[in-house]
Amino acid sequence: MATLNKYRRNGIDVLVSTLRRRWIVLRLQMTRLAGLGKSSEVVHDIFGLLAMLVALVQRGAAGAGTLVMKGAGSLSGYLDPMAEKLAAMAYQLRLAVLREQSRHEPRAKVIPVLALATATLCICTLSVMGIGLKVTINGQTMGYVSSQTEMEEILAGVEDKISDYLGAPYSLNLDVEYSIGYDDGSLAVSEDNISNFVMSSLKDVTTKYVLTVDGEVIGAHESKTALELLRQRLLEANAVSYRGGKVEFVQDVQIKPMASADATLMSIGDIEAKLSGNTKESVTYTVRAGDTVSGIAQKYSTSVSSIMDINPELSAESIHIGDEILISASIPTLSVKETITERYTRRVAYETVKEKTDDLYTTQSRVKQAGVYGEADVVADVVYVNGQEESRVVMEWNVTSEPVTEIIEVGTKQPPKKAATGKFMKPANGYISSRYGYRRSMGDFHTGVDFAGPTGTAIYASDGGRVTYAGWKGNYGYCVFIDHGNGYTTVYAHCSKLLVSVGDRVAKGETIARVGSTGRSTGPHLHFEIRVNGKHQNPLNYISY
Repeated sequence: MATLNKYRRNGIDVLVSTLRRRWIVLRLQMTRLAGLGKSSEVVHDIFGLLAMLVALVQRGAAGAGTLVMKGAGSLSGYLDPMAEKLAAMAYQLRLAVLREQSRHEPRAKVIPVLALATATLCICTLSVMGIGLKVTINGQTMGYVSSQTEMEEILAGVEDKISDYLGAPYSLNLDVEYSIGYDDGSLAVSEDNISNFVMSSLKDVTTKYVLTVDGEVIGAHESKTALELLRQRLLEANAVSYRGGKVEFVQDVQIKPMASADATLMSIGDIEAKLSGNTKESVTYTVRAGDTVSGIAQKYSTSVSSIMDINPELSAESIHIGDEILISASIPTLSVKETITERYTRRVAYETVKEKTDDLYTTQSRVKQAGVYGEADVVADVVYVNGQEESRVVMEWNVTSEPVTEIIEVGTKQPPKKAATGKFMKPANGYISSRYGYRRSMGDFHTGVDFAGPTGTAIYASDGGRVTYAGWKGNYGYCVFIDHGNGYTTVYAHCSKLLVSVGDRVAKGETIARVGSTGRSTGPHLHFEIRVNGKHQNPLNYISY
């Protein structure tokens, strides 16, 4: 405030000195001119006009002083006495002209001279009325304002702009000077001019471009273009299955200007190295169809033991769809998400319906009409994250070939006592001496199950059916084949005695032969087989008791 008062006092002193000099010159000119006129009527009119202009100067000076010197005294205190002197001198000049008009040149010469005096006084008047408050910042003139308050408001607005730009409060440190000067209205101070001047002169603020990932600053660089090119290059490099779809980062990657003295500049190579690295994070994975613990571990570049340590309640042998597994894994700093519109053909499943028929037993069924898959043209938006499918949303589904329904006939007749039941019983008492599958000791593939027991032990039909073979058959020795009428056939080999013949119908549990060691055999036992549509199966998967 003391500095401002100083500037105001200096401005007032300059103005008063200027007015005094102008008044002395004007008084001399008007005194000389007064003796040239002789027409009292003309002189009277002209000097009446001068008196009015002087009064107007007085009022204008008072108003200008009030605007410029608010809070430090009015300029009119200095200008009012000067204006009164001007009025008095004009009156005296008027009387002098009237006295001299009878003793000098003709009236015609007085008129142009007095017109010149009038113009001179008007110019002085306008000079006094064009007073303004000149603003100088750091030694450079910025223009005129009506008051210091107006300038302070402009500077406050500039501070707000810089604070918004920096993202933090900022205070200006400027050398601002005020002085009284002539203002013709052509050099008014504007906030934009002041803002541009101040911003260009700040030495502690430099603009950098900062790359952030999910709000975290990765690095700063002078060139926005270089950062944009880096972002695009990483986007394309990480798009493993890039096929022209929409490609974007999963994370929010931003490049923003940051004006701050604290922002650390980095090279593009250093920023790229940080973006290409991994971060250690804990993620929750939801088990999907076909997942295994080892497969999940491989996907996240970790180990099964690491997953088990974090999830002690988890069973590596048994995980279920929908289970959530916590995983500590190295996650890429940037992940690329691709949304691709795919068009493909999808098989349409057929329905299966059952029809009852009296032609079959309740233990029997047959296909009346085979099912046929249909086809559909599909359009789907598929989302891949780092090359792995994340989701698939079907947008269009147009069936081009309708599926054919499968029809299966199911019997309703009660089977006779000797008919097949569809369930198999153990064919002989005794322990299992050789199982189904490859036998290392024998160097062959065993097509059945051996039940060891004493020679003569009873052999039972495993289910009801019709005998299709009974006799000697190579390595089988004496054997029996039974067709159960539903695609199943059973074989009983190495028998010591046969109790049925071809064509006989036998009931489930009926004795059909005796245990022996005929054919290729290492001791008394029953070699038992179950065949489905002629193909060997593991009998133990079918025997229920």
